[in-house]
Amino acid sequence: MRAIAVLLFALLVASCGKQFEAPSDGDLADVTFFNESSYSVSVHLESFSGTPIIDRLATGDAYFTTVYPSYNHGVGSTFPIRYWYPVIDLEDCDDCWTSAIDPNSQIIHNIEPGGTYVLSIPEPKKLEGTEAFFRILNTSGLSIEFNRIGVHFRQLNGEFAVPKGQVGVYRIDAGELDEYYTISQNYETYPIPTFTAKKGYIHNFEFNGEEVILKGEEKI
Repeated sequence: MRAIAVLLFALLVASCGKQFEAPSDGDLADVTFFNESSYSVSVHLESFSGTPIIDRLATGDAYFTTVYPSYNHGVGSTFPIRYWYPVIDLEDCDDCWTSAIDPNSQIIHNIEPGGTYVLSIPEPKKLEGTEAFFRILNTSGLSIEFNRIGVHFRQLNGEFAVPKGQVGVYRIDAGELDEYYTISQNYETYPIPTFTAKKGYIHNFEFNGEEVILKGEEKI
């Protein structure tokens, strides 16, 4: 796979008070990223929330791109890595993935104008999840929906309703769930017990037709 990502650097102020000129296309360097980890990976520029260079490169695959030189007095460009893995195993569910980061898995390399580089993406040593999830098993006799003040949430598989006997999985914000989050069924609403939503965890619940029961949590 070959793609060209033209990445814009802010102009740096030299010690003499003059500014560096933006590099020309002729100064671009060739960089190939090789995924040696057991995860699919994304590569960003400078920070984990920075410009994405690669989106979900599979294990063992390589990706070629061109980037601007470092131009930061030899400190080097930083390429943070985001590791991806499925939350649940569902066919044809493009959104059933979550990511985690290893703060120590950031590639720092000095990029010279016109250079050619091969950068290997390592196996992470300690992953930190970036998202929290809510999962509910519907053991009642009718379908249910997860909502807050009339707003119905879509499951990872794209559906709203969770049929009887099935499980619904949702992304949620980390922090305290409040009293306004409920399960709805046939115009009736049932409160969800308050809990602390943790990044990198799935929080499990069950609805039996009468109440929502907290079943525990599990690390993804």
